[in-house]
Order: sequence, then C-alpha cells, then structure tokens
Amino acid sequence: MKISFIVPVYNVEKYLDECVQSILNQSFDDYEIILVNDGSPDNCPAMCVGYEVRYPKKIRVVHKKNEGPSKARNYGMDIAKGEYLFFMDGDDFLCEDRLAELYEKAVSYNADIVHTGYFSFDEASGKMIRCKPAFETEKLYFHQDMEKELCYTSSKSLITFMWRNLYKKEFLYKNHIRLDENLRRVEDPPFNMEAFSKAERFVAVDIPVLCYRIRDNSLQRQEYVPDYDKWLYMQWGLKLKHYSENCTQSPIFYEDIGEYTIKAIFPMLLGNVYKNKRKESFEVLKRLGESDMMRRSFRDYDIQKFKSKSLDWRMTWFVKNKMYLPAHLMCKYILYK
Repeated sequence: MKISFIVPVYNVEKYLDECVQSILNQSFDDYEIILVNDGSPDNCPAMCVGYEVRYPKKIRVVHKKNEGPSKARNYGMDIAKGEYLFFMDGDDFLCEDRLAELYEKAVSYNADIVHTGYFSFDEASGKMIRCKPAFETEKLYFHQDMEKELCYTSSKSLITFMWRNLYKKEFLYKNHIRLDENLRRVEDPPFNMEAFSKAERFVAVDIPVLCYRIRDNSLQRQEYVPDYDKWLYMQWGLKLKHYSENCTQSPIFYEDIGEYTIKAIFPMLLGNVYKNKRKESFEVLKRLGESDMMRRSFRDYDIQKFKSKSLDWRMTWFVKNKMYLPAHLMCKYILYK
C-alpha cells in the first residue's frame, strides 16, 4: 500500500461524496481511504457504510463517538497501512489526477514530508485560486535547513495546514509524532511544528493536489467560538515546546511568533468576544493580558517597532501595561462595536 488517506467525518453530508469520489477517480490506485466517522449526527455514518460496501478493497470505515478531529486522525494513523499518509478533510476534494506525480516525487527525494501547492475554492462565489507552495520547490531541505525556515513559520504561515503535506508513515511512527488530543480546534500547526522540526529530508513540489473549500458554515468561519483563547493558548504552547525540544534556539523564531501573536492572534481573539457582544469580554481581555502567551510575546517583540497613532496600537499598549479598563472600553465602544 503506497498511500493512506485519513479523513475525519463530521457534519459533511453535503460534501463527502465529492471528497471520496475525487480520490477514487485518480488513475493512481495503490491507496486506501480510512473514513473515521467522529460521531457525525447527520447522514454521514450511513454514507460511510455504503462506501465500504461498494469499495471493500479501497475503503475502511471506523465509527466512534465525537471526540474531535485530533483523536479521529490519530485513530486513522494507528490503523493505516500506507507507506505515506495524506490527511484530508471531508469537505475538500482532490484535483484531477495529480496523485501519481506526487507519490513519484516523494519516492525520488526519499522525503519525510512532501509539501504541495493547492487550489482555494470559495463555495459562495465559485472562484478557484491556485496557491503556490510556501517553500522553494524541488530543493531538498535537510534538518539544519528547516531550522532556519521555521524561524519565520508564524508570520509567513509556512506550516499551517496538514492537508497540503504528504507524510512518510515510518517517519511519523519512529518519532512518535501524533496530534495532541486535548486540542479539538487549531490542531494542525502544533503537529506540523513537531513534524517539520524533526524531519531529516523535506521537499516542496509545485503540484496542486487538493482543493480547499471555503464555506460559510465551517468551524473556522463560525461567528463565535467558545473558549477560542484557551485553544489558541494551548496551540501556542505546543509550538514553542516542539521548537525548543528539536531546534537550535534562535531569537528570530521567538520574535516572529511574538509579532504574529500580537498583530494577528490577539486581535482575532478580541474580535471573537467583542464583535459577538459576549458578556465575558472583559474577563477574556484580562485573561489574555495576564497569559504567558501575551506576556512572552510582549517580551520577545517590541511593539514600538510598529508604533502608530492608531487606536489599535494604543489599546495594545494599554494591555501590555496591564491597563485593562481603558483597553476594554476602547474594544467595546470603538474598535469592535
């Protein structure tokens, strides 16, 4: 078996058939599809059974209670037979007939990880945009090369998604690389940080393998995400842990992740509570301000580097200096009203 597709299935009844058929339609056919029904409440369980009956040599189905995508993917990893693993979401689909080319590249470079291009598909507009790989293509990276690249992993979003990589199973198993099952959201970056920081051979190829579907009702686009700050705080901690354990320490990495946390993560978390008029907004703001994530980010990245007269910068300054009441009033009545 050359490739195992691991597909967590939850509330994707509308898209699952397109996902499965896009794999079955590939001319490359030395693969298996592992559908992990994560306690889906819609018609997905019955659909999965139907696939397994029709394609018994290609599709295996696991039924389990809902415990989140991390545990579902780990379960798939445990039973996968393929030489390489491809993690795919049930609402995405493969591009036409690129699988053979991808596998040939993986074998020719003997790569632990193969990073690919992809298409971004906006369901609402029908627009399809080709996205290039985040790394230089057809260049074999070794561990010391990846250490340098990982210094900019946050600001450049180099390793955000699992579904744009093909992973050698032996490499993941040997290094005990798994998803953290405590993370039920934003689970991809910590997994990739550990994988990329341990990889000895890595290559990027300009082969658009997958079409990533952007849909209004996906988890990433929900208006309010409960405990979002706790999930991202956990993600941040895991990324630092994997980097510190596997890489030569560079201040560039910590400055980069600090800048990204202050400029991107922090406003996103504030918007999650203030835009949705949550009564706990002040508590969340203060919890963020007192967290190790924000304290370390303020220490590693000097906000004077992007000082401006904007109210956003002033609010950030207030939080850095633990002046939470004026920061709260600015968020509530001006920035996120």
